Amino acid sequence: MNSKGHLYISLSKSAIRVWGSIVALIKKSVVPLAIGIIVAEVGGVLEELVDKR
Repeated sequence: MNSKGHLYISLSKSAIRVWGSIVALIKKSVVPLAIGIIVAEVGGVLEELVDKR
């Protein structure tokens, strides 16, 4: 994977975590935070699986 693709995936994972954190604060629940972290981590695993290095 090229460095630009890696950058975009990393930014997407960070955005998902931030979104989950904001929703968790608004709803006063840890469930959105947990979902955001899980989705971002699954994205990280998939990112590593498709990396051609």
